[in-house]
Amino acid sequence: MTSIAVIGAGVVGLAVCHALRQRGFAVRLYDPEPPGEGASFGNAGLIANYATAPMANLATLRQLPAMLARPDRSIAIDPGYTPALADFGWRFLRAATPASFSRHKGDLVRLIREAITAQHTLLDALGGEALYRANGCLQVVRDGRGQRAALEAMAATKRADGVACEALGPEEVMGLEPELSARGLDGALYFPETRSLRDPLSLSRSLYQGLQGEGFTHVAERIQSLAPLGKGGWRLHTGESRAEVERVVLCAGMANNVLLGDLGVRLPVVSERGYHVLLKTPLALDRPVGWLTHHFYATPMQEGVRLAGTTEFSPPGKPPNARCWSRLADWGGALFGRPLEVERKWLGVRHSTPDGLPVIGEVAGHPGLILAYGHGHLGLTLSAETARLVASLVEGESLPDHARALSPQRFLKSR
Repeated sequence: MTSIAVIGAGVVGLAVCHALRQRGFAVRLYDPEPPGEGASFGNAGLIANYATAPMANLATLRQLPAMLARPDRSIAIDPGYTPALADFGWRFLRAATPASFSRHKGDLVRLIREAITAQHTLLDALGGEALYRANGCLQVVRDGRGQRAALEAMAATKRADGVACEALGPEEVMGLEPELSARGLDGALYFPETRSLRDPLSLSRSLYQGLQGEGFTHVAERIQSLAPLGKGGWRLHTGESRAEVERVVLCAGMANNVLLGDLGVRLPVVSERGYHVLLKTPLALDRPVGWLTHHFYATPMQEGVRLAGTTEFSPPGKPPNARCWSRLADWGGALFGRPLEVERKWLGVRHSTPDGLPVIGEVAGHPGLILAYGHGHLGLTLSAETARLVASLVEGESLPDHARALSPQRFLKSR
């Protein structure tokens, strides 16, 4: 019997395979698509050490109606997807209460701290600065009203979370990134310790190449169903084959919900689609630059500058919303003060939870079934720590305190 099946060859699934192989386990990876070419390919490439606050909070709730009403909105909800969001929605409201937000933020701060250490260690082991830049990142504020005091307060909050952060004025920002437009620029938050990938696909490919050899098998087939075995373990069915394994790790994003639904397990993990455009216009950018108002990043990568962002709660398979690509190009044009030519467009599907924390842990009542998804915007950032936690579960080790809040049981116990 093959010891472990990992379903899903995104960056999380590949990192899980890597961690398991490091501990000597034989692994079968299932995914019909090339490794790393799903949602892991199209992100903004940031190892987001600054992402210490869950989206579910009172400030988000107050701002949401105005954000949804903007003609150039960066967040959208497909009306046809509303029924699927019902459970997610009321849990989001509960998570936004002050007590819940404080608890979830504490959990996220601890998780991010561990995750950054794990991710940096993994990147350095795989290729070091051939894979990433260590120039920090900027989050700019632009409305021409002057918000230095507000920026100082936001920077102080991040520093209280243990994140190196400075509030910069317009001249300091332009000194770091002279390609930016100075028009309406109030300043920025500067995170000097943030790393960003030169190419997200290169990380996935490095992980995959390191797995080759005895003890690893990639099965390029889609899992159709899972079934527990009476003797323990699991039977996996694809359209072409079947296999029996001791444990299954589900890292397949929204496809997990289908497999879990067949087992009677339902979690409030929803489809949150993101878009990017690759610019043909050359820009001399040294680090990622985000625009806080529109929640998107311009990231310098090997192929050129990528504009990535937007949040669209929509069915995974629905045709792309071309307005999201247009808005990214328009925002980029305003950010850099000139029209930008787009070379490529991309759409991917994130998988998000209402409390902003991933789902990592064994499913109660289903021994050997481990979940590793629901990372939202933080799949890349949390991938190495997710892998470490999964490997610890497989070994039967006690998980650290910060992992207790990630258990799928937090969503199942109230059903």
